[in-house]
Amino acid sequence: MSALKLNLGGAPEGPAGTGKTETTKDLAKAVAKKCVVFNCSDGLDYKALGKFFKGLAASGSWACFDEFNRIELEVLSVVAQQLRTLQLAILRRAKRLVFEGTELALDLTAAVFITMNPGYAGRTELPDNLKVLFRTVAMMVPDYAMIGEITLYSNGFVNAGPLAAKIVQAYKLCSEQLSSQRHYDYGMRAVKSVLLAAGALKKNYPDKDETQLVLRAIIDVNMPKFLSQDVPLFTGIYSDLFPGVAVLVPDRAELAGCVRAELARRDLQPTPWYTDKITQIYEMMLVRHGFMLVGPPMGGKTQAYQTLAEALRALQTMVPPPRHRESAAVYRVINPKAITMGQLYGCFDPASHEWSDGVLAIAFREYAVSVTRERKWIVFDGPVDAVWIENMNTVLDDNKKLCLMSGEIIQMTSKMNLIFEAEELEHASPATVSRCGMVYMQPDQLGWRAFLASYNIHLTEKLIPEQFDLIQELIGWLVPAIFDYIQHKCTMFVSVGEIHQFHSFTRLFTCLLENETQFSTLWLQNIFIFCLLWGLCPTINGESRKLFDSYFRKLLEGGTQAHPKPKSFKLTRSQLFPDKDLVFDYVYDKRNNGTWIPWVELEKEAHIASNAKVNEIIIPTNESACLRYLVALSVASQIPIIVVGPTGTGKTSLILNYIMSLPKAKYITNTIYFSARTTANQCVLFVDDLSMPQPEQYGAQPPLELLRQWRDHGYWYETKGHARQQLLDVLLVSAMLPPGSSQHVSRRLLRLALLVAVDTFPDHTLMKIFTSITDWHFAKGFVESLVRQSKVSSLI
Repeated sequence: MSALKLNLGGAPEGPAGTGKTETTKDLAKAVAKKCVVFNCSDGLDYKALGKFFKGLAASGSWACFDEFNRIELEVLSVVAQQLRTLQLAILRRAKRLVFEGTELALDLTAAVFITMNPGYAGRTELPDNLKVLFRTVAMMVPDYAMIGEITLYSNGFVNAGPLAAKIVQAYKLCSEQLSSQRHYDYGMRAVKSVLLAAGALKKNYPDKDETQLVLRAIIDVNMPKFLSQDVPLFTGIYSDLFPGVAVLVPDRAELAGCVRAELARRDLQPTPWYTDKITQIYEMMLVRHGFMLVGPPMGGKTQAYQTLAEALRALQTMVPPPRHRESAAVYRVINPKAITMGQLYGCFDPASHEWSDGVLAIAFREYAVSVTRERKWIVFDGPVDAVWIENMNTVLDDNKKLCLMSGEIIQMTSKMNLIFEAEELEHASPATVSRCGMVYMQPDQLGWRAFLASYNIHLTEKLIPEQFDLIQELIGWLVPAIFDYIQHKCTMFVSVGEIHQFHSFTRLFTCLLENETQFSTLWLQNIFIFCLLWGLCPTINGESRKLFDSYFRKLLEGGTQAHPKPKSFKLTRSQLFPDKDLVFDYVYDKRNNGTWIPWVELEKEAHIASNAKVNEIIIPTNESACLRYLVALSVASQIPIIVVGPTGTGKTSLILNYIMSLPKAKYITNTIYFSARTTANQCVLFVDDLSMPQPEQYGAQPPLELLRQWRDHGYWYETKGHARQQLLDVLLVSAMLPPGSSQHVSRRLLRLALLVAVDTFPDHTLMKIFTSITDWHFAKGFVESLVRQSKVSSLI
């Protein structure tokens, strides 16, 4: 102990989950000392740490600074001098000490410990003048089986030794046989979660077979995180380890009933996979105070936790009370990448060093001091990286304490949960992954047919039974065929997934149905085909459109053996697309007994004023008429739209031309041009160059996350005061370059909008544009010989 005190403590370091902070806390208990655990962040400065050291020196307490190597190198150099001052005073056994300009009584039992994970992203190398002040303690991977055996014994298990060995073996086999994913973790914290779950099951089912309880705990903790292809392998592993053991099924009938009722209220489908995932979220909530919902967009992550919250509320108010009492859940959603770190956690004023709370600090403190019975969730809906989330390492581990740079430490209550919703964990460190439970949700497990079942609720109100049956038959015929062909034969500017594509189709189909009060079956079939084209296939590129054109015509004529034409489809070849050009070049026109016409016929050839500016001239073409029609349809129906296409295809000019023509009495238009330096503190109506913002070190684009928070949740936070501001009657219209030509745009933002692609113009379109402009220019009094050059140029 004297060596530790003279050396100001130790510096345990090692991999995540090796018990570094727990070791320090246990040592403090052994010598009856108060030990304060504090999570360090890269925003800490020497002033904040100096205040901390003053308190330690005066009180004689111990402090464990977790993740110490996340502090910036410049600050660590000053901290080394501060600690050296304390060390020399302790060596001299001084009674009083002048530290950072303050004279204070010195308690010689004060000690400082630091813990760190070396080699992670966002970490720094400790300077030499700081290293020499601490005794390095290397933490090795512990004996999981021994820890498991002791823990099981402490929870009342009799057969603890063999069961602990099976838990460890299960994780060993999983790490060897299952696929490698960033959200998989088989370390000590994963083992501990199984032990906690087993202990809770033992308490609730004391008469059940212990082997069944441990098997149930292994399944509850691990099954939610596995991809569909790993589930059979995992099932095989636990079946081999627990041969002949029946899986204990907890009684969740009351919760399942409330979940189904809430899904029905939301017009969502209670598919077995989806209801299981909601139950898994509930089970995870019981054993992990911090957990993540991970998976590509359109997998139902947001609706899952919201449905669970309402189901828990229904359970609480159930009459008579349910067998398993529950509390309603309230939640607050924060996008951590839509605001700065200072706005999230809080920051010091650069001049006065006055502390201002951030959005998270305010919400966390409010929930922590609340005495209501409700469960309280803070939902972080945004990308996870190795910076912002690691400021919460201490709140996510057993300490359950949020450490702010001001020195305030807020204790999490048993009623609180931290939920992280993210698409992937590419930039999350092992320290973060090991601290959180995981629920992985795959859109392909939900499938577009579940979305169709929900959409049918709307269709039954709009269509008569015969028309409804016809549309169902056409969907079953054409949608799988189109998805199969696109997946294997076509190249897309942006890939968004089948559910998003089907959702776009339903949006378009709904818009056109709502605009008609009476319609024939002929019109219905043609409009259905039009919506399929621009809902399922809007982002395939020019070459793929040529391939798809041939396939789609053949499919509609019944020439595809794998997808035979149903008898209910009555359209003849003459009632479909003309043979000339591509199917994408036509729009169905209800006038003139219903025909497919070129897009350009929707617009009249406008006279170009002689004093017009060249860069403001819009020449009507098939492409411009199509884009104008779709943008107008989306604006009228309040559907966000994003236009994707290469540079020089007129995206900006066409959209600006349209939105500037909107009636000023009804619409207020605003245009923002994104650049690589655009920050998250700006808002929009028309966003040009959506893909331009430069990604941060770990891939997030804060301006886009700000847009997504608005579109997903309907509000932003003020930059000062952090009050929540609702945004009403605002529509997003945007244009962007395809991936490869510019930055990648999060699919979680793209899935909120209708996507339309504009490819490079064909030669005949370019010729029309060029000829129209030269004709206009030469008509300003040029000699006849020059005027004729416009015609000659068009023939070359």
